[in-house]
Amino acid sequence: MEERQFIAAMEHIVAALKERGYDPYAQLTGYVTENEPTYITSHKGARQLIITLDRGKVKEYVEKMIK
Repeated sequence: MEERQFIAAMEHIVAALKERGYDPYAQLTGYVTENEPTYITSHKGARQLIITLDRGKVKEYVEKMIK
């Protein structure tokens, strides 16, 4: 997956989390640390999408969120 595709996927996931009223940083941190997809809403296919992504890249994305 290209970097821009990864970023677009993460933006989609973050938007879905926000639409459902979740804190994207907290939910993504839970997903990365626990390796538990249920931290991510199934709204708009976000959960199915995140399990296709490399967890290491997701972790890097989350770390950049706090900067």
